Amino acid sequence: MGTIINIIEKATDGKSFKSHKYCTDDIALSNIEYDKSEEVVWKNYGETVQHKVSIKLQQRANFLRDKRSIFTYFLDGSRHTYKVDDISYNKDVFPIFAGQIGIGCCKRIHKEISPEQFTRKLIIVLPDIAYRDGWGADNFFADILNKININNKMKNYFGVQFDGILTYKRDKDDKLEKKGIAVIQDYMVDLEKVAVSDLVAKGNLNQDNFLIKDGSLEYKVVSDNNRNLKNRRVANYYKYVIGVSKSFDPTKCLIKGGGTNSDIIANLKPFERTPVYMYQSRIAGNVYFAIWYLRIRDSKYTHNIFDGIVKVEKLVTGEEEQEKGLDSEMIDHISSHLINERNPVCYGDDKRWANHIYPVYLTESYIKSKYLSNDLFLQLF
Repeated sequence: MGTIINIIEKATDGKSFKSHKYCTDDIALSNIEYDKSEEVVWKNYGETVQHKVSIKLQQRANFLRDKRSIFTYFLDGSRHTYKVDDISYNKDVFPIFAGQIGIGCCKRIHKEISPEQFTRKLIIVLPDIAYRDGWGADNFFADILNKININNKMKNYFGVQFDGILTYKRDKDDKLEKKGIAVIQDYMVDLEKVAVSDLVAKGNLNQDNFLIKDGSLEYKVVSDNNRNLKNRRVANYYKYVIGVSKSFDPTKCLIKGGGTNSDIIANLKPFERTPVYMYQSRIAGNVYFAIWYLRIRDSKYTHNIFDGIVKVEKLVTGEEEQEKGLDSEMIDHISSHLINERNPVCYGDDKRWANHIYPVYLTESYIKSKYLSNDLFLQLF
């Protein structure tokens, strides 16, 4: 149909090439990008008991199995990204991207899970050269967005609206496709932060009602300090939030005393956790995280030795915690409840089944059910 591209082409004095449109989701972007030459050093123990070996938790998990879980809320952010065209400015050609973003939170009461909040955003990402005056860019792109959304074909045939037009910077240090997708990823992360702050503002999070956030909590620093974890007020929002990652690369993490932690993790027996280590993140603005690994499934039922292991993160929010580490009793309590979240499983539906926390899987499935199909979304352009 080409309606959106035609509007952008005319408004920005560009030339569209009507390039092939496709979904870029096969290009994986990590929430954290480590420099290839950099090793992450886990400087200190991150808990009050300095364990030398893995900690067995099956007995404690069994004791807690029929008791109320401390986990009440489950948050996931998801995005689909697309390359929708190429456009030229000043004889240079630049890609145009678009994204569907979904942020969902589910709540569990009396063993029943229901949606608590959901946000869907549709955005377009242009090269920053699309606006060359240097002033009034916000108004300029708002005007283009309005023209797109009031178009009769958009309103009457598709019944959707776009929520924003963002830009990526042009430089020679990175591939433009990677930079455009990163803009969509950063936008999704900001929406995750908003979702957490909304739960805190409502008084929903406390010691009996934790939130599991799917993936890492190590958000990179942004220009607005009111959205950074190094801001004490923002950090306090995460007092009752843990991040659980289904995938990780432990090979570059150096533990205290030398060596990597990959062997420690691989040798975890079912329902054991590693000692907790303290990690100071430069990416997040030199804030501290307590990080440990937990095996929730026996490796004999999985494809490789790291299947069935999740990485768990908790933001260190106080000076005393930073000095002494998190209370080991609390770590065991959190970990034991996590073990009990592993069942039932989603065999066949997801190759990551062994690493799923099931309520998070349900939340993720709920978000994805709200997406427009890829074919329908690409027809918008």
